[in-house]
Amino acid sequence: MFVNREILIVDSDVNALRVLKNMLIESGFIVHFACDGDLALRLAIRHQPDLIVCDACLPDMEGRELMARVHQRPEGSGVPFILLTPATDVRLKVAALEAGAEDCLEKPFDETELTARIHVVLRRSAKTCQRPLKPDEAIRGKLVDLSLIDLAQLFHMGRKTAVIQVEGAQTQGQIYFEAGELVHAVAGTHIGRDAILKLFAIHEGIFFVHLNVGSKVRTIYDTLTKLIMESACRLDESAEQTPVAPEKIPKAIGLNRSPFSEGIKELFEKGVIEQFGKP
Repeated sequence: MFVNREILIVDSDVNALRVLKNMLIESGFIVHFACDGDLALRLAIRHQPDLIVCDACLPDMEGRELMARVHQRPEGSGVPFILLTPATDVRLKVAALEAGAEDCLEKPFDETELTARIHVVLRRSAKTCQRPLKPDEAIRGKLVDLSLIDLAQLFHMGRKTAVIQVEGAQTQGQIYFEAGELVHAVAGTHIGRDAILKLFAIHEGIFFVHLNVGSKVRTIYDTLTKLIMESACRLDESAEQTPVAPEKIPKAIGLNRSPFSEGIKELFEKGVIEQFGKP
């Protein structure tokens, strides 16, 4: 799920740095590393990593000071930190958490535990780092008039940067596009690929389109076509298991709906839809 996410590790212990670097590279992360706070600050500004794993005691500054200096910069204001503290220093651990660290782990650490904590912090960051979306600033529509799959195809073909906010009967979430590419999705406790498949299964509800709103994270790497095909396969499997009345079967993927349905005309006027499909 977190392949190609960037992590900066900071530790004056060369052996510990090597262990961390190899472990994270094997897990699919892009890794930057530094032995002191000054270099770490420059790397954090240059690369804007998704997470910083830092020793609480560096030769030139404490980990808390590095965290404060990174967060003071616009490029690093939202970067989460995991601080590594000595096992016997509870005071330092409490101070780190109070200063804003997402998590703390005692040294020497267990590699499996650290990997698990990194994934937890990244999942939490993926759910909370987007700016609040206001319905009154969005284009509103109904899923019975335009399905999420149709809408996703429109954004992909139009190379739009936007977020679709979805409100179904049992599931709510967001789908993020960057220049037409599907990059991130959130649905309840699910993120990424699992989230988009849950959202594509919604056929009744409303959507809000927020144009020119990007995502700070990426959790989806599959193509839109692949995800649509998998969603269709899941729908077919569900239909085979549970008989559905003909009037309840979702409409086929396409643009054969009235251009005057709620939200559709506004999408056209805003330039999201350049040309309506014909029956």
